[in-house]
Amino acid sequence: MKRNKVLYYSVALLCSILVYPLAAQQQNCAPPVALPTSTEPNIFADEKEVYLGDAIAEHIQKHYRVIEDPAVTQYLTQIGERLTRNLPLTKLRFQFFLVDLPDANAFVLPGGRIYVSRKLVASAQNEDELAGVIGHELGHLVAHEGAIDMTRRMREVLGTTSIADRPDVYDKYNQLIESVRRKPEAFKPRDRERGQMVADQAGLYALISAGYDPSALTRFWDRITETKGKTGSWFSDLFGTTRPEERRLREMIRTIGALPPQCLKPRTATQSDDFKEWQSMVVGYTGLGRRDSLHGVVSKIQLSPPLRSDITHIRFSPDGAYILAQDDSGISVLSREPFSGLFRIEASEAKYANFTPDSKSILFSNDNLRVEKWSIAEQKMLEAKEIVQLKGCLQTALSPDGRFMACLSPNMDLNLLDVASGQAVIQRKEFFEPQWFHYYLLLAAVNNHQLDNGDANLNWIRMGFSPDGHYFVAGYQGRDHLAAYRTLNHVEVLDLTTMNKVSVSGTVQKLVVGGFSFMGGDRLAGINIEDHNKSAVVTFPDGKLVSEFSIRGNIEAPTRGEYLLIRPIKDYPLGVFDLKTKVIFKSNKQPALDIFNDLFVAEMRNGQLGLYRMEKNQLNATTLLSNTSLGRLRVSYLSEDMKWLALSSRSRGGIWNLDRGEAKLYLRGFRGAFLSNDGFFFGDFPKYETAERTVAKFNLATGEIVPGPTIEAASARQVGPYLVVYKSAKANAKEDEVPREWRDLTLDILDARTMASLWSRTYPKEAPRTWVAPRYGTAVLVWGSGSETAIAEIKSDSQLSRLAGGLKEKKGNYLLEVVDIKNGNSLGKLLIDTGKGSFRLANAFAAGDWVVVADTQNRVLVYSLKTGEQRGRIFGGYATISPEAGLLCVENEVGKIALYGLNNFEKRDEMVFSSPIAMLQFSSDGRRLFVLTVDQTVYLLDVSSLATS
Repeated sequence: MKRNKVLYYSVALLCSILVYPLAAQQQNCAPPVALPTSTEPNIFADEKEVYLGDAIAEHIQKHYRVIEDPAVTQYLTQIGERLTRNLPLTKLRFQFFLVDLPDANAFVLPGGRIYVSRKLVASAQNEDELAGVIGHELGHLVAHEGAIDMTRRMREVLGTTSIADRPDVYDKYNQLIESVRRKPEAFKPRDRERGQMVADQAGLYALISAGYDPSALTRFWDRITETKGKTGSWFSDLFGTTRPEERRLREMIRTIGALPPQCLKPRTATQSDDFKEWQSMVVGYTGLGRRDSLHGVVSKIQLSPPLRSDITHIRFSPDGAYILAQDDSGISVLSREPFSGLFRIEASEAKYANFTPDSKSILFSNDNLRVEKWSIAEQKMLEAKEIVQLKGCLQTALSPDGRFMACLSPNMDLNLLDVASGQAVIQRKEFFEPQWFHYYLLLAAVNNHQLDNGDANLNWIRMGFSPDGHYFVAGYQGRDHLAAYRTLNHVEVLDLTTMNKVSVSGTVQKLVVGGFSFMGGDRLAGINIEDHNKSAVVTFPDGKLVSEFSIRGNIEAPTRGEYLLIRPIKDYPLGVFDLKTKVIFKSNKQPALDIFNDLFVAEMRNGQLGLYRMEKNQLNATTLLSNTSLGRLRVSYLSEDMKWLALSSRSRGGIWNLDRGEAKLYLRGFRGAFLSNDGFFFGDFPKYETAERTVAKFNLATGEIVPGPTIEAASARQVGPYLVVYKSAKANAKEDEVPREWRDLTLDILDARTMASLWSRTYPKEAPRTWVAPRYGTAVLVWGSGSETAIAEIKSDSQLSRLAGGLKEKKGNYLLEVVDIKNGNSLGKLLIDTGKGSFRLANAFAAGDWVVVADTQNRVLVYSLKTGEQRGRIFGGYATISPEAGLLCVENEVGKIALYGLNNFEKRDEMVFSSPIAMLQFSSDGRRLFVLTVDQTVYLLDVSSLATS
């Protein structure tokens, strides 16, 4: 199966293996006793291959949601055990995992890890088809392709010809990660197609010996790769027009045809109710994928009341009886009369949800092209569909009835997919022609790894469905190739009841490409792309003018009413435009709001949902949503004695007493926080209405509030008790001016409690990025090693010069300086070698002699500040350290933490939480570990037995 993009540089399953066809070697139907051999060397004996697979898994598994719940994975394991029973691979450690991927796919890691996507399970018509794919992946393991390919890379890149033990495997694999840019040619695929065919041959024998139908694999392959039975020929091979998928199908058919007669006896594909029941369980599974596995729990407290996430999307049902309110972590469903919550759908990855036209269900999709439908009456999921698209979608839209999904493919084709079957019912080849700025957005999405998970949320074109599901509209403005400087509107309108194309007028086309929203099933509102003063509401599809007006921004029609919601307007994220008076008569501090006749619903300042009369904004009713999952946190701060916790989202924040888990203060959102030992909270509160931006002081014992000095500098940010300010060093520079270039700047560190300056530095050349660790009393200043500032620093420092002389390349590296945050005194400097830019820095902090760096390869790198030497490398993205206890705690996979000793960086313990982790911190003596999970549970764990000092 094709590999996921994330694995390109990580998983070495690219082969160049010379073996004889297995069918020619066999005279019976049993799998070979002797494994396929290769003329290429393999330095990984079976046990060391397992270590290699473990290292790769730790590197890549963070990118996926791996389902490890035995109740869901047991059936998959049984299929795997049935296939491997006759394979003499006793020293490999077979493990079978379900994983969320955007495509119907499976892949293996060296040593025996087999990953099967939920979408693949959903696509299989029976167990035999799924077993065929798993058998193919086992074929890769039979041939030890990954180990052989990694042997070649390590030899070519590192000069390695032998491996000692597990630590050596991890060390060499990390060195390989750090050399991707040094020798990129070594990471290019080598005869990948031949390796796939070898895996097909070996997998077929495993399939047959286990009693499965061998032809099931060819049928499944033909269906999901859309080869449509085509296998190519010598003629298409000669001219290079045979698709690799077609060649694979041809070889599968040839291998089956060459099997001994006893292997070709008629077989019937397994049609079991057990498989269908398990398939439904896999597709419908909504949990995190694992259960708690904890020990040393000193206390476990639920925050009360929880921090309310910001609501991002609100809609009335078409009949006005229900309301949905969506935030970062899920969807709350409410009744209008009485105005109260009904149930909650946990769906952190969901795109904006909507009601079905009959008001009976909730529909939504996610970036993996998964569609869920929930019953309001039954308060449960009715069905889930996993749509398979070989190349994914750059942009999607889901019809209100859930029948269709529009998909703009990476080939810029516009496809209308039937959700039930996943098949395209309408295809418009090369519908969209990107302009230069679209490629810039695509490049940014690739660099930020947005495309690795499917939809990058880039709105390349305007597209949408009418609320009744009758029409689909898509359009964009491109160039007219017949006239170099003239634009051309490309608009597609489909009648979904007949699947016929509908012609629309030039006026409608201008409104569509400028940004549109349906108002019911027979009217369309849009911004005229040529003249916003001629924006309009027109009848649809005939385009008769109903109303003309002047507006800008992104528009959305409310559920019912003669209004338009405009995002943003001046000083507000949302405004309400009255189509009768043609004025914006209402603004809102939050971007989510909806209208139904004379009612509107919006989020209130305290996190409650309010139901209002349109006239005079009269409040009719309020309700508090039941969501307890944390959304995107702007600020999290734990007091030194672990008794107080400050959390803030964009709109709301609070301070919790951790002895009882109760909120002492519930506040509007803040941008920075500090909890002092004497019982005070200091928070950076942004400008709000007439209140200026300030660091306010709260007495936690009495609740007394003392406003602090106004913060003038727009670039200022509070980190604990410190305020970090960058400002122009030029004369007459304005205080509130945001620096645009990183040259000729002054870095000021202030005491956030008093606004007194602690220290300051001016950088006439490049200024550094600054990461402050208030708990450790340090700041890390970072420059690219090729900057003028870094070059001068390295030249003037003998230790840095010595370290720089030992680097293989000069490009892409970093200079770090650790300073005492209280006075700016330098504590030491070091250089980070990135292997010519094979990785970048994501974060850094310093604690004593330890400098901890998180990089973009999902690793935590630990250095000695005194010597500048790297002391350890651990896979993970979020770390906390205790020099006092000699411990490092890292979260790698979602909800999993591992603790390592700083003396040797060996893993000492591992724990699993059933909810993702939001915050980690050791106590001051390192004997306790604080953990905050996304479900707003606070754990205090005893880790004193792991301490090394």
